[in-house]
Amino acid sequence: MLIWVPTLACLSLIVYLLVQHASVSKDASGKRLALLVGARRAWGDSDASLRQRSIDLSRWPYKENAPEFVWWARLWRRIWR
Repeated sequence: MLIWVPTLACLSLIVYLLVQHASVSKDASGKRLALLVGARRAWGDSDASLRQRSIDLSRWPYKENAPEFVWWARLWRRIWR
């Protein structure tokens, strides 16, 4: 009877880890493009902003856009000003 408890715990842990791994987004194209063109993520920069800045940097002539920050980063900057 005691062997079933660790076995059940181990199986439930494996199932939990597989479900967590499957729920992670597989789309890393924005991050790869940013790495390729040299765009760096600013603190609080949104994923859409990083993707757009990377696309702009990958085209000729280069166009430099300012990062768009998420709401908590904008609030944090206002607090510290």
